[in-house]
Amino acid sequence: MALVTLKEILKIHDGAVGAFSVYDQFSAQGIVAGAEEAGLPVILMIGSGPLNKPGNDYIGQLMVQFAKEASVPVCVFLDHSKDLKTCLKAMKLGFSAVMIDGSHLPLEENIAITNKVTEAARALGVSVEAELGALAGVEDGEEVKQAKMTDPAHVEEFLSKTDVDGLAVSIGNAHGLYKGEPKLDFDRLQTIAGIAKDVPLILHGGTGLTLEQFAKGVQLGIKKINIGTEVKKTYIETFISTHEKNVSAYDMVEIPQACKRAVAQMVKDKLEFFAKGWKELI
Repeated sequence: MALVTLKEILKIHDGAVGAFSVYDQFSAQGIVAGAEEAGLPVILMIGSGPLNKPGNDYIGQLMVQFAKEASVPVCVFLDHSKDLKTCLKAMKLGFSAVMIDGSHLPLEENIAITNKVTEAARALGVSVEAELGALAGVEDGEEVKQAKMTDPAHVEEFLSKTDVDGLAVSIGNAHGLYKGEPKLDFDRLQTIAGIAKDVPLILHGGTGLTLEQFAKGVQLGIKKINIGTEVKKTYIETFISTHEKNVSAYDMVEIPQACKRAVAQMVKDKLEFFAKGWKELI
């Protein structure tokens, strides 16, 4: 259908849009296939760490190509960049949205780096996501040991001094697999949503949350939900189980196809729930 921006894709329906992490050609194809099977928009997402690995520019190029050829709206998104250089790299590759993550910085410095990225992005018609608060956990090799909840007072100041298309918040969510039962501060989310008004809110660390937690989050204003670890888990577990059926074959043709199909099914299920299934639990 078309490569679309984050701003555009978050307006297509009244639910949330899933953003799924890409690691190679097959994970990217699986994500798009799942979206096409669901007939729903999707966000193809790659972290700054994977994108900056030697030779990985081609993955970004493939993501853009797959988006342009898809039968559903696709946003190609750079996740968790902490610097302008990587954001500019993604824009040059044709990405339609970037995230500048200044959550580790003092508020004024976060505002400053966000505005630098936004200025460059606006000139190219690219959307920008920012973050307030820090999520604990490990994402694509980067570890944050201590979470810091998003301060609603900071949200008001941040949004009054920036022009972003989405804001990632920390309400007890975390990157990677949760240790124990995740506890989300929905009262905090509701307060933030009242301040953010027309700025869509983003939930990172979606792997491991319950359907009820997703539903409550979407009801309170979450418009984009990031899924990374579940992509990896689905892919690797399928790879292992398929290989073990015929170990001596070392089948590098059919195993990736099986992984792609498994990722597609997971993505389809998630997209359908985020878009409309959540309403049944409210």
